[in-house]
Amino acid sequence: MDNKGSLSHVIEIDEERCINCYACITACPVKYCMDGSGKKLNVNHNLCIGCGCCITVCSHKARIPIDDTNCFFEDIKQGKSMIAVVAPAVASVFPDTFLRLNGYLKSLGVKAFFDVSFGAELTVVSYLNYIKAEKPRTVIAQPCPAIVSYVELYHPNLIPYLAPADSPMLHTVKMIREYFTAYKDCKIAVISPCIAKKREFDETGLVDYNVTMSALKAALERKRVNLSTFPVIEYEGMQAERAAGFSTPGGLLDTAERFVPGIRRNTRKIEGTHTIYPYLRGLAHLIDKPNIEFPLLIDCLNCEFGCNGGTGTGSAHGNLDELEFPVKKRIEELEKKINPRNQEKRLKKYNKKLNRFWKKGLYNRTYKNLSGNYSLTRPNEQELTEIYKTMEKYSDADVYDCTACGYGSCKSMATAIFNNLNKPGNCAHYNLKLLEEEKNTTVYINNQLKLHINRALGVIENINDLVEKLNLRINIQCESVDDSTAVTEEMVTALKNTSEFSRKKKDSVQALIENASKSQEAMKETNNAVQNISQSIDGIGSAIKIISVIASNTNLLSMNAAIEAAHAGNAGKGFAVVADEIRRLSETTRENSRNISQTLSAIIAGINAASKRSGDAGASINTMSEEINDFGSIMTELIDTLTELSAKSSGITGALATLKEHSNVVKTDYALMLSLTDKLRYDINMLAAMSTDIVKAIENNDHELIAKLVAQGELTEK
Repeated sequence: MDNKGSLSHVIEIDEERCINCYACITACPVKYCMDGSGKKLNVNHNLCIGCGCCITVCSHKARIPIDDTNCFFEDIKQGKSMIAVVAPAVASVFPDTFLRLNGYLKSLGVKAFFDVSFGAELTVVSYLNYIKAEKPRTVIAQPCPAIVSYVELYHPNLIPYLAPADSPMLHTVKMIREYFTAYKDCKIAVISPCIAKKREFDETGLVDYNVTMSALKAALERKRVNLSTFPVIEYEGMQAERAAGFSTPGGLLDTAERFVPGIRRNTRKIEGTHTIYPYLRGLAHLIDKPNIEFPLLIDCLNCEFGCNGGTGTGSAHGNLDELEFPVKKRIEELEKKINPRNQEKRLKKYNKKLNRFWKKGLYNRTYKNLSGNYSLTRPNEQELTEIYKTMEKYSDADVYDCTACGYGSCKSMATAIFNNLNKPGNCAHYNLKLLEEEKNTTVYINNQLKLHINRALGVIENINDLVEKLNLRINIQCESVDDSTAVTEEMVTALKNTSEFSRKKKDSVQALIENASKSQEAMKETNNAVQNISQSIDGIGSAIKIISVIASNTNLLSMNAAIEAAHAGNAGKGFAVVADEIRRLSETTRENSRNISQTLSAIIAGINAASKRSGDAGASINTMSEEINDFGSIMTELIDTLTELSAKSSGITGALATLKEHSNVVKTDYALMLSLTDKLRYDINMLAAMSTDIVKAIENNDHELIAKLVAQGELTEK
């Protein structure tokens, strides 16, 4: 037979908020529905009984109840027909305004409202009729779905003792379907104090919405609804009496006492997860023993404050008297409405009307054996020993049972680890062992740190000496840079002046080149003139030669004339005189011609020498002109180079200025480095001292000293 089944989710996990603190495991009465094997604690919904303890204890709000409130509002907004069934705890959650809550819901479109308190009256009738007819050994009341899930999952041998009748809510719903047929097509929303009711509703398929009171209250606050502005709307059908207190611990007994006076003496009233589940666990172990007498009725509730402090009310941390007072007040008001003067007659009349809505077999309830969901494997002794080793437990002295893991015992924690529901890292003893190892490691590291700090101090001292020497050298360098800058600035100034002077002399060099060219041309012209004169003189020489020949002929002629004159005698004396004069003239002419010829020869020789020297001078002038041209080119290049150097000298000056600036910055930085080195040396000395103190504190477990040292460290840091 299949004894497994899926259960509706009633709790969801906000993994962003979960910090894996084990509070939920500690509070959970079944423990192994929690999975702590990962970074976050998750829930196995098919093992969760929906008790809501984890929601109550989670201060981080990582556990969130699931209900149908949002769906309810959405569907009613879309115009779906529905009625509301309201649990009696509403008087505690909405004191003095719970009937106006009906008015508000009616304004949204809810057609009618029914009081679960009357369903509770019918529930007591079902219980008592069953006890009278079947005479069971004991009956476990089941208005609480968390208790039903607990029995179905973990102690199915108690299923035969669960009251085989529906809860007050389902009594009310079945009554509506049976006797109020006008609402047969309406969906049913239960205004509920319990998140686990969703499972009951999903299992039976009789209810469409589990609207928890806490979610409804939060919605009203978000919408800023003031219930006092809405009218009072009473419940339909027959009114309840004592069962209006069914949400309060003992409410079942108060109602049953009215039908069976004295039944309280044979009833066990018990509530709260810390007591009911250990009780049921013990009952499951004893139930088959024939020699033990059990109470006839076990009036049990999951929540310590009953349904008034249920998982869907938000009142789990409230004050019991404050929660119960509005309910008691309502019970008194209901009793007054039913003729209080003759109690016996009143009860008889009330019971007669009540029985009109009770029908045999209508409110029967069956249960499922879901123990197959709980497939936990228990480790044997050898396996347990191996698991203990992973938890750093090697002897009985290591089994602390400190409960820090949430399971209550080391064996239970080991069982969870064995089933992959937890891990050794969540064991306090394991972490203490790690801390002890870390302590030893820390002491070793601190000793090593101290050793290296001392070495570092020596290195820092050496560095400090080097830095001081370097700082001295930098000062000398700065001074050298200053001197170099001054000399370079003078050199650059001289270079600029030379460049400027060269630029001015460039024109003079050009003029010299031009004059040299002109002198070369003039020399050429002079040489030509000398050549021309020489040629002219050569012509004169020829003429002189002719004159000399003429003079010779004239002389010869004069000699002939003299001879002839002699022959002529006296008659020729005058002619002889003329001939003599002609002779003297020719001789004079010849002499002058000779002198002129000699002079011309001398002149020609001089002219030739001058011409030769003029040629030599011309060649020299040509050579000089070429050299002047070469000099001009060199001077031009030199001037251009000087001009370029002059232009770039500004860059040199700027670079020197930058170098000087950087030298000053380096000097400043090294001064700062010296200061920081001193501070570093101080801090390392402090660190060495603190390390020594911390080692002593750790070795002596002196937490106050550790805290003091940490505070000193924070103060020093500030």
